[in-house]
Amino acid sequence: MQETSKPEKIYPFPEGIENLHGYQPGGYHPANICDAYSNGRYRIIHKLGFGSYSTVWLARDSHSERYVALKILVADSSKDSNEARIIRHITRSSSKAFVRPILDDFQIDGPNGQHRCLTTEPTRCSLADAKFSPPWIFRTDVARAIATQTILGLRAIHASNVVHGGKSPLSSCLPYADYLHDLHPNNILLALPDINHMSVDDIYHHFSTPQRTEVQRLDGGPLGPGVPSHATLPALLFVKSVEVEDPRICITDFGESWFGDAVQPKSHNTPMLYRPPEALFAKELIGFPSDIWTLACFVFEIMGERPLFESFFAHEPEVVSEMVSCLGPLPPSWWDAWEERSNYFVENGVWRTDVGLRSRPLRSRFQTMGRQKHPDPLSPEEAESLAVMLSTMLEYDPAKRASATDVVNSDWMTRWGLPSLKPFNTSV
Repeated sequence: MQETSKPEKIYPFPEGIENLHGYQPGGYHPANICDAYSNGRYRIIHKLGFGSYSTVWLARDSHSERYVALKILVADSSKDSNEARIIRHITRSSSKAFVRPILDDFQIDGPNGQHRCLTTEPTRCSLADAKFSPPWIFRTDVARAIATQTILGLRAIHASNVVHGGKSPLSSCLPYADYLHDLHPNNILLALPDINHMSVDDIYHHFSTPQRTEVQRLDGGPLGPGVPSHATLPALLFVKSVEVEDPRICITDFGESWFGDAVQPKSHNTPMLYRPPEALFAKELIGFPSDIWTLACFVFEIMGERPLFESFFAHEPEVVSEMVSCLGPLPPSWWDAWEERSNYFVENGVWRTDVGLRSRPLRSRFQTMGRQKHPDPLSPEEAESLAVMLSTMLEYDPAKRASATDVVNSDWMTRWGLPSLKPFNTSV
């Protein structure tokens, strides 16, 4: 039997740069600093980030005299992307979705095909980036405000009849990465202070001068017509979680979102640690409640330093065992369908003694989430209220899960969540 050959490795994989093999027909557009688009209206001055389906650039809009984030989709995704339509629908339906409106939408032609371009207000780094360095935790007041905005945002998104959905991770963690389409710390971005008054030199002084690296083939051969001569590192918009003073957020990346009355997708590719159980055992049930499960995982992680379900390699069987450890036995039909259960349990559902795992109910996880050793820990009363709210969001049966409106009306939101926004002058 003939083995399938692996794709030829033509380029190196420099750290902090998109996969250079993506510069091919149907792939990335070879943009560069100082390039101008839309009849010269947008001039690129820096790079903001990239994902598997786009690169994102900081550009100056000569018409409005402001800076914008210019997202250039890969050519193959440009043909049938629904993201702009979804975002426009949400922002027209509600001003409280914490979603930045699309400012412009146009097409460009390049050596790798025709690319759709979207402009929005620029934002800062993702929450995941902010938590990437010690102490891996936000101030308590900031964490409350971030969680609250995200809850309010999802209510507005659902009220617009949109399911946020999920896409599998395919790239490294960077601002504006477009490979995670769900309520995950990678696609909740922090607001950027107003920079429109800054000159380009000021931008470079505050956020770094563009750093470029020459693109060379491993075999020394010539670059193709669709490959840039230099690759650009993203601007340094990073801020440590403990140093975040402005908790305003923006929910991004609706590339795999869908309208609630549309045909459900065949898969739900939210990263495993945040994936709802129906995506594993009953895909026909994927819908609005699936977002609620992912939101609960998000809120727990933002309020602490650790994810709710822990697995070093985010391996599906380990994550399911973590669900059982935290929330109790799976529904009988799902338990019977879980082929790997014998790796963790004996037939009567008791934990195997040789796997080193045990039951760690939700409330006990609050003791190890990292917040209790913080200078401003959660009070026992708040921790219990938060645990009650999360429990309603983590029902195995999607039909029994709290709705986004239920979550907004919960005790924790009323007593701690919503009041947390007032000191930051964040509109609800």
